[in-house]
Parts: sequence; C-alpha cells; structure tokens
Amino acid sequence: MGFGICFTCGYLMTFASFRLFIKLVEGNPAPFVFLYTSGNIMSLLSSMFLSGPKRQFKSMFDEKRRTTSITYLISLGTSIIVCFIPIPTGPKIGLLVLLLLVQMLASLWYTLSYIPYGRATAKKMILSVVNGSD
Repeated sequence: MGFGICFTCGYLMTFASFRLFIKLVEGNPAPFVFLYTSGNIMSLLSSMFLSGPKRQFKSMFDEKRRTTSITYLISLGTSIIVCFIPIPTGPKIGLLVLLLLVQMLASLWYTLSYIPYGRATAKKMILSVVNGSD
C-alpha cells in the first residue's frame, strides 16, 4: 500500500511539474525544479516499502548500480542547490535543464538494471539508432 501511494504520488508530482516548465524558462525555476525533483525522490523512496531501507540502499550501491545511483542522487541534490544559487538566469536555466535531463536518464538507466536484459536491449536500440541500421 505504501509503495503504491508513494510511487503514484511521486510520478504524478513529476508529470504535474511539466505544467510549470514555462516558469523555468521565464527565469523562475524553483516551482518546476522543486516539484520535479520531489516527485523523483518520492518515487525512489517508494521502493523502500517493498524491500526495506537497508536492502534498498544495498541494492542501489551494488557494483551494477553504484555509478548510476550516485549520478542520480547528485543530480537530485544539485538541481535543488542550483535553483537557489544567485547566478545569471541564462546559465542557471541551461544548467538546470541539463541536471533534470541527467535525473531522467539516470532514473531510466537505474530502472533498466532491474529488468532482465534491460540495459543490454537499450544499448542495442541506441546503437541501432546511432548507426542508422535496423
């Protein structure tokens, strides 16, 4: 029950944040960044209801997922920090969009690590697109 509620609320928050994307582009990144990142954190925490916090952290930092987990967590924290650092709007927005993209890709790569052959299949698909072959 806890997993379902946290997971659903997390993804609803993440998807709802996109209605605030225009605020990010207009130079007010806090509403979008905070909602997007909070939704990602809640979704991540939802899996602790299935396996428990200790096992979840052990799984996150095993050899297979360590780099992705660290990248994901750093991008989560850095997004919030950058949001409130007084730097020019243009570079701030560019950096935030990059960090949010990293969050999205790291989350996807992390999720694929739990699907048998998930990462291998994704790599094949990416290489197929890059190489222009079927």
